[in-house]
Amino acid sequence: MRKSFLLAISFFFLISSTSFGQVAFWQKYLGGEGYDQGKRLLRLEDGTLIIGGDGFSKQHLGNENHGESDVFVLKYSTQGAIFWKKTLGGSKEDALGDLIQTSDGGFLVVGKSASQDGDIPSNRGGFDVWVTKLSASGNIEWVRILGGINDDQGYTAIECTNGNFLIAGECGSPNTAYARYHHGGLDGWMAMLDKSGNSLWEKQYGGEGNEQIRRVHQINEKEFMVIAATDSKDGDVPKALGQKDLWVFRVDEQGEIISSRIYGGQANDMIHTSLKDKNGDFLLAGTTFSADGDVAEQRGLGDCWLVKIDAKGQLLWNQTYGGRRPEGFLDIQATQDGQYVLCGLTKSRTREGDIEYNSGYYDGWIVKCDSTGKRLWSRTVGYQGKDVLNSILEAPEGGYLLLGYATQAREGFVLPDHKGIADFWLLNVSDPRREGVKPYRTPPVLSGTIKDKKTGAPVKATITLTDNRTLDSLASTETMADGSFAMLMPSYGLVSINVLGEGYMFHGENFMMDTVIDRTNIQRTYELASIEVGAKLILKNTYFNTAKWDLLAASNAELERVKKFLELNPRVRVKISGHTDNTGNKRTKEQLSLNRANSVKDYLKEKGVPAYQMAVKGYGMYRPIAPNTTPAGRAKNRRVEIEVMQK
Repeated sequence: MRKSFLLAISFFFLISSTSFGQVAFWQKYLGGEGYDQGKRLLRLEDGTLIIGGDGFSKQHLGNENHGESDVFVLKYSTQGAIFWKKTLGGSKEDALGDLIQTSDGGFLVVGKSASQDGDIPSNRGGFDVWVTKLSASGNIEWVRILGGINDDQGYTAIECTNGNFLIAGECGSPNTAYARYHHGGLDGWMAMLDKSGNSLWEKQYGGEGNEQIRRVHQINEKEFMVIAATDSKDGDVPKALGQKDLWVFRVDEQGEIISSRIYGGQANDMIHTSLKDKNGDFLLAGTTFSADGDVAEQRGLGDCWLVKIDAKGQLLWNQTYGGRRPEGFLDIQATQDGQYVLCGLTKSRTREGDIEYNSGYYDGWIVKCDSTGKRLWSRTVGYQGKDVLNSILEAPEGGYLLLGYATQAREGFVLPDHKGIADFWLLNVSDPRREGVKPYRTPPVLSGTIKDKKTGAPVKATITLTDNRTLDSLASTETMADGSFAMLMPSYGLVSINVLGEGYMFHGENFMMDTVIDRTNIQRTYELASIEVGAKLILKNTYFNTAKWDLLAASNAELERVKKFLELNPRVRVKISGHTDNTGNKRTKEQLSLNRANSVKDYLKEKGVPAYQMAVKGYGMYRPIAPNTTPAGRAKNRRVEIEVMQK
């Protein structure tokens, strides 16, 4: 017991001080028993996160795994709620290359697939380029398979200004549907798809060796910048500088090469990521093993390499970063202050070159540099195993969100909540040179499960949030297969929650967000009773002034729930009954209760509910549900109910 406690304390110390070297606000491991890798991280306007990666696990994150490995895309909150999750793939190996948000609010998933079942309609041979369009709620809109008889894969995608999609990667096939000329072993490959995924053109680029296109950018309506790697010295490649070079070329709207340049040294040089800055220049980041040519400086056996070129592809400057052992940049983002932040991995040891600390095999590495590439600060993150950072975002109030994967070291300390060989690794860190940075939090989340009250089985239901004052819809979602749901809540105001499932009585409640101490996560389990003759619901949120029957405006949200319930179940007939406490004249109370029931019916009729679906009854003080001897009991007895008369 004591040993476990000390190990936990040691882990916390390393993560929060030494390993991070800065404030680590939080970190989360997502995954199953196998090898799972987080690759792409997006932040949506509503504050939620889109996480994409690969998974071999069949439990937890991978409980819907189709086969060997699948692509996982999920909408996620920092509170741990999953709004939706999509498992994409077939019975064989499928992997993610890129994930982007599209202008319609959906997402484009690009990668490779060896499957021909599940979500994969066909296979042309080996690995194919695989493109899937998802809606904003994660539903598949279309799937396209591209490539030829050998191995092909997609690494990157962009949405063009005209709404088309440019997909790029590598092609090992001698010909594809549109590209009939193959240069060598692996060619760089691009395809232009329209909004529906139909191929407009495909092209292969390269020489007798191997090429792969890692990133593409739109320069203007008629030109694109292509970032690739090559080890050829003929064909489309202007020359060779070393074993593998950085190849930058521009193409027109039909994919024809306009200009081409090679950068690097005598060894292997490769770009993994890039961005177009606000001035129209391009930042390219990756790894270099060279010590000559265009490489600024060699620091060790494989350095992080940052290159800046203009829109013509001309070299402006380049910088190297790292220690004596291998490093590599895997993502880059421009920051609000006009500088750049990059992430990747390092194997260098503590106090080797730019590396201040290494706690394990490979550590994730974060580097901040200015507009000239000068390193401002850098920090490692991780523990004893292999820890890699694939994606980085700047948070709105400072600090950074990162996604990658972390492995559990053999015979090492057990990582808290780590589930398998490698897990998706999501973390939020601060900026050591910026004051006032706060932890990143998704807006308040309502999450939970909808169950059948009798059997406990998951219920397919719709959960809707409305503004209690205006009755405007704020959000709506449906439960997943296991009955779970998650949705964003507003930070303040009175919110109406309506839970509707076909064949079930509804649930409704009002929630005052201003009174919640911790407004980041609200969890609920709702048990819905099936619609049966005699089933009753108390309309707890209908309000009248004392001795009056005119409905107060605060009742509208509750009555809208009844309206939607009757619309969803048009064969249901209900009795609306009014009830009072036992004070005052019995006949007067009976009439008051009938008038209140009629007020509810009249409201529903005005909203379009057919009169034949509703009967009314005033019971006055004759059907109490609590003792009338206390104020609280009398308050419970003053109510309006609905009772199912026919289903």
